[in-house]
Amino acid sequence: MISFLRIRLALVAAVLCLLSSCTLGAPALTLEDGVIEGKVVWSGEVHIDGIVTVKKTGHLTIEPGTRVLFEPRDKDGDGIGDAELLVEGALIARGTEAAPIVFTSAAGQPKASDWKYLYLDFAREAELDYVISEYAYSGLQIHFCRARVTNSIFRYNVDGLRFSTVSLYAAGNRMYGNRHGLRYEERGSEARLHHNDIRDNEIGIFAVTRSEDKARIEQNNITNNSQYNVKLGWQQPGDVTLPNNWWGMSDPVAIQKTFFDRQFDDSLGAVNAPQALTKAVKLSDWQKYEGATP
Repeated sequence: MISFLRIRLALVAAVLCLLSSCTLGAPALTLEDGVIEGKVVWSGEVHIDGIVTVKKTGHLTIEPGTRVLFEPRDKDGDGIGDAELLVEGALIARGTEAAPIVFTSAAGQPKASDWKYLYLDFAREAELDYVISEYAYSGLQIHFCRARVTNSIFRYNVDGLRFSTVSLYAAGNRMYGNRHGLRYEERGSEARLHHNDIRDNEIGIFAVTRSEDKARIEQNNITNNSQYNVKLGWQQPGDVTLPNNWWGMSDPVAIQKTFFDRQFDDSLGAVNAPQALTKAVKLSDWQKYEGATP
């Protein structure tokens, strides 16, 4: 009689679990080299050991609270982990403030470059919200596509957020603890970045090359970066203008000293910071400022 009652209670619990869409300790998903060609949804914990590619026909949705862990395997010995997530199709990664989506190293003692990158390359669709990307070579690298990145954190990487030749909208993000908080090669990009916090990196913004001064980087906090708040690469002879940002200070001369530009190398352009703000911007105000997106 007792055994029958226990079986009945177990069946009732299982039915209730199914009706409420809960899971009974679902195992982590482990992926090696592979492709995604249809619609796939990730949740819970996902381990990547190799290169996972979302092909043009693929559509990957990542649910809030998901943790994607990359194995720190370096077969070619270049000091950069081999694991990556490459997106040529669609990526929709919408976390929440309470349950962000995390891309991180699977190492017990993680460090920058444990894995390669989250790489958007000619992606059909890309939207990231409340994402944390850490311990990579590039926390997020975007090329030749349109992307929207909001409310996210890029930390403890070589490059936090990196882009070239894109239509990028990035707002409400934090970039700290990286070698370069933001690194870009403009190359005709239509980029709008505002209400981001770029601080406590070695270099806040690294404009490497091919900038025609069209990227709109304004209304950000760019401060307390240990080497330079802004650095121009050796192939950047044109000026870069970063108006209406907070630099942690109001004195124009002191602000200028935090830039690596023509004042150190006459082959480079100048970094201009007109209309410097007198106080830090509040990141949560980004939606009020949004206006038209790219």
